[in-house]
Amino acid sequence: MAADIVPLKGAIANLNWFDAQRKHYETPDQIARRFRLPDDAGMRAFCQGAASVLDRHTVQFVRRLPLTADAAWSYLSEPERVEQWLPGARWGLEKGAEWSLPLAGAEGKVADLEPLQRLKLEANTGAWTRFELHDASGSARARRDIPNYQGPITEIQLTDCLPPNAEVPQPLPDATAEHVAQPGGVGTHWVSQVANWHHAATLLQKLAFANGNAYWSPELAVGLDHTALIAAYAKLLAAYHKG
Repeated sequence: MAADIVPLKGAIANLNWFDAQRKHYETPDQIARRFRLPDDAGMRAFCQGAASVLDRHTVQFVRRLPLTADAAWSYLSEPERVEQWLPGARWGLEKGAEWSLPLAGAEGKVADLEPLQRLKLEANTGAWTRFELHDASGSARARRDIPNYQGPITEIQLTDCLPPNAEVPQPLPDATAEHVAQPGGVGTHWVSQVANWHHAATLLQKLAFANGNAYWSPELAVGLDHTALIAAYAKLLAAYHKG
């Protein structure tokens, strides 16, 4: 891997890394399918929505939603809407309230809450997850992400951080070696955890697009394909921590 290509730092870096793995006789669609992504369009959509690794312990997903801050906040504050993209998740809307995420086997306390702006969940293990909303209506990049849409845009940043001693919890349901791989070692995210957050963030975006009457490109559905996400992150996380 070239020294200036560090996967999970941005869409262009990720695409460059995938392309660098390509044999000279492979087409873009063939290289995508070799990494279990549906085609070149799907690979590009995956890279655009892939996690950024902020540091050894922290990953972040960014999704732009065709909604006002009030409407976007409803996906964090209204239980029936939270349930649509994080099944079983529960949290109180006040600092110190208890929260639980059964699918991840996690629970803890609400560490920070500012309505319409942020929600931070701190787990009993020391891990934390933060959701932040930002007005992106004036962002040219956000407008490019949501073509032919003139309404308000809210950006949601989903950040997940592990404590330095974090290891893969056992047992994990339906876990394979690829699912529970922890390429960066203790304190870093394992493949299925990053894939699960990618899936959740993409599902939230799809729901928001429907709510905002905006066009959601079908290529983005690769972010809902758990098999493809596992395969892609198994490669990208390993390359990131190696590089």
